[in-house]
Amino acid sequence: MFLSHAETPWKLSKQDNGIKVFVRSSPNSPIKSFKGEVTIKSRLIPLVAILEDAAALPRWMHQTKSALLLKEVNQSSSYVYVVSEMPWPVKDRDSITLANLTQNKQSKQIQITMKSVPNYIKNQAGRLRIKELKGKWILTPQGKGLTKVIYEMRVDPGGSLPKWLVNTLSIDMPFHTLNNLRREVKSNKYQQAKRSYILE
Repeated sequence: MFLSHAETPWKLSKQDNGIKVFVRSSPNSPIKSFKGEVTIKSRLIPLVAILEDAAALPRWMHQTKSALLLKEVNQSSSYVYVVSEMPWPVKDRDSITLANLTQNKQSKQIQITMKSVPNYIKNQAGRLRIKELKGKWILTPQGKGLTKVIYEMRVDPGGSLPKWLVNTLSIDMPFHTLNNLRREVKSNKYQQAKRSYILE
């Protein structure tokens, strides 16, 4: 199982503009786990293409200051470095995640799992390294050119954060990220992308 049975059930926290955001308490972290859901008018390949485009993350991933592909292990696995912008006086966070893509050949559903590998590169000055992070993207074809997108994350940002920021991150992060993703994936760059290893 991806998540522990000990965690509480998901609770709907926000529903707007076709996006649903669920939260639940997360063991050993001040920030609640979140799950965002939206149905996007797009095929699978454009969505995979934008999720694999590390350099483009700051355009749509909420509060992402910069992102860099560190290493592409193979066509379905990579290491990515991300700097998350925090409001002053909170220190910016950074993370290194290992992303792995798998696809169910029957249902065509795609899962991209992410886990933190904090020691992959040395700590960067002025940034606090996120050590605990686990998440996933689930892309499920709905027919008629539609795909249901789920973005789920559990993270401990480390250090001390003001309570208002903690509460805001769990809702704003998935909501704005999915809203931005829905807009950005319309770009010709992604709509015309080719991925021979993805079944549609």
